[in-house]
Amino acid sequence: MITAHVVNAHNKHLYENEFDEFLRRRHDFFVHQKHWRPPSPDGRELDQFDTDAATYLLGIEDGRVVTSARLIPTSEPHMVSEVFSHMCERSGVPRRPDWAEWTRTFVVPDKRTAGLRGTLTQLCCAVMEYALDEGLSAVGGIQETYFMPHHGALKWRAEPMGMAREENGEWYISLISR
Repeated sequence: MITAHVVNAHNKHLYENEFDEFLRRRHDFFVHQKHWRPPSPDGRELDQFDTDAATYLLGIEDGRVVTSARLIPTSEPHMVSEVFSHMCERSGVPRRPDWAEWTRTFVVPDKRTAGLRGTLTQLCCAVMEYALDEGLSAVGGIQETYFMPHHGALKWRAEPMGMAREENGEWYISLISR
């Protein structure tokens, strides 16, 4: 079972080792497994949205980071607004202080399981619990379409902001979940 740690600009100094591990695991997932970005010289995956506005949920189990999520208020520049606005043709780009973009989620390979009792579900629940605690009314972003049944199984109302699109053999959609 993970313990979700909320890390932001105010407390990141308390999580230096965990945050470094998170960035290295993110690099492994998004660079080596997904091939979304070229390798970085320091083995850490960062982008222009890793700013002080970002909040991270680090799922820690047995002393190691096994999953994560990055949340950014949609009133700030975020991946959907700056990179994927073309995928919001149905509802427009979200820009509300009570909505957060949810991106950069991964689960380490030995913790990936099918079904609703695994690490991903635990992270999803932690994200929604955080959203409720912070007064957010929705979270979302660009996701692989295979996550959509997972949202339904958790009884979330997922609303597509546009049509699904294929990129490099995988299907993606922009959606908001409540």
